[in-house]
Amino acid sequence: MDDITSIASWLKATGPWGLVVALGYSLWKLSDKKDAALRELYQEVVQLSRTQTEAVTKVEAALVALKDAIQAIQPRARKKRTET
Repeated sequence: MDDITSIASWLKATGPWGLVVALGYSLWKLSDKKDAALRELYQEVVQLSRTQTEAVTKVEAALVALKDAIQAIQPRARKKRTET
């Protein structure tokens, strides 16, 4: 209760400018918390993007290797069919 009376007496002493300062400080603190949350979210998105890029690169490499293996096998298969 003592905190409320001290805040009330501070607001009474400072007048409307005290209220403006209090609201400005509150908005500044809220904005700071929001910015911190956005920075954290950005870092998570960056990490997910890196992980996804690595996965796509590995899949591409696997598909290229599979294509090369199929192309290497196809001439042998055609050769065996024509020999029989």
